[in-house]
Amino acid sequence: MHTQEAARRSGASPSTFLASLRAAVSVVAGSVLKIGEATQPWYDRWRQRQALMRLDDHLLKDIGVSRADAESEAIKPFWKE
Repeated sequence: MHTQEAARRSGASPSTFLASLRAAVSVVAGSVLKIGEATQPWYDRWRQRQALMRLDDHLLKDIGVSRADAESEAIKPFWKE
């Protein structure tokens, strides 16, 4: 009902209004996906640094990383590699 009322007020047919609405939703959805793709590496980096800090000294030694190196890596901002 609201779609028909909006179309009548604008002078456009309901199909034109729906086509415009679909196009707008498509643009917004595409933008949200692009933002998600851009921020995914940041989240992954943050998560990996948190996991590194949870490792005990024995496991760090096994992978050749000192506790100081792990802490140094963990305090980096998520956007820095």
